[in-house]
Amino acid sequence: MLHYRFQADFCNPAAGNEKGNVESKVGYSRRNAFVPVPTITSFDDYNDWLFDWCETDAERDHYKYKIPIQELWEEDYAQLLRLPEYPFSVFRYEALSVNKSGFAVIDTNRYGLSPTLAGETVQAKIFFDHVEFFYDHQLVGRYPRSYKTNDEVYDWRQYITTLCKKPGAVEHTRFFQQMPEAWQEYLRPLKSKERKSALQLLDEIVRDGNDTLCVDALTLAAENGRTDTDSIRQCYYMIARKEFRPDPLKLVSTTPILDYNPNLSAYDGLMGGEVNV
Repeated sequence: MLHYRFQADFCNPAAGNEKGNVESKVGYSRRNAFVPVPTITSFDDYNDWLFDWCETDAERDHYKYKIPIQELWEEDYAQLLRLPEYPFSVFRYEALSVNKSGFAVIDTNRYGLSPTLAGETVQAKIFFDHVEFFYDHQLVGRYPRSYKTNDEVYDWRQYITTLCKKPGAVEHTRFFQQMPEAWQEYLRPLKSKERKSALQLLDEIVRDGNDTLCVDALTLAAENGRTDTDSIRQCYYMIARKEFRPDPLKLVSTTPILDYNPNLSAYDGLMGGEVNV
């Protein structure tokens, strides 16, 4: 009410007759816009369709005044207050404990945070469509909100640092399948030491905030016939850090730049031959 600057007019309990007109409009919308029951694969797409339906429905005559509803709306619109510059943010805060596996629980659903937060208390900012987690006033996780039961929502990027300590366990973790497929294929055949180096590189890429480039680095290295970690790291630097990209050589011609006949007689003395002093 304070945000949008309106007054509330409450009905008496169990007195539906006091708002019968509103209930009638709800029924009209349900019968005409939601029958048959729609199959919704995208709320954004369906909301676009619903908006168009409302615009078309506004062209019919009002049941009482017998003029198009759109004309009545335009009269009301001229009397409305301007909307606030900033939208009203709807959420609730909850203080949650992070369990030993690094998960915080909201409505039976587990959200994965960094294992380093195990045993700590985080602040959850819960919206209708996503959840934000804060620790020491810093954002430590952001996930789509799950409305399932006993669901697990996590991000493989949170666990790369921990996996560097136990590289052999990568394939047996719950989040291995979340990794980019190219990195799954690359990590599988690697031995312990090579796998640890590869995970350290992946951890570096993630900490740089360039996880979207991790597949590009692998692809560039493969195109040049290299699969070792150092080559992949150099490819990553070339893509993400322009200062590591060497400038192309500018040759004036295809003939050798140096054209001279060196005198090697000075080496004769070293080979036991004639000493040239």
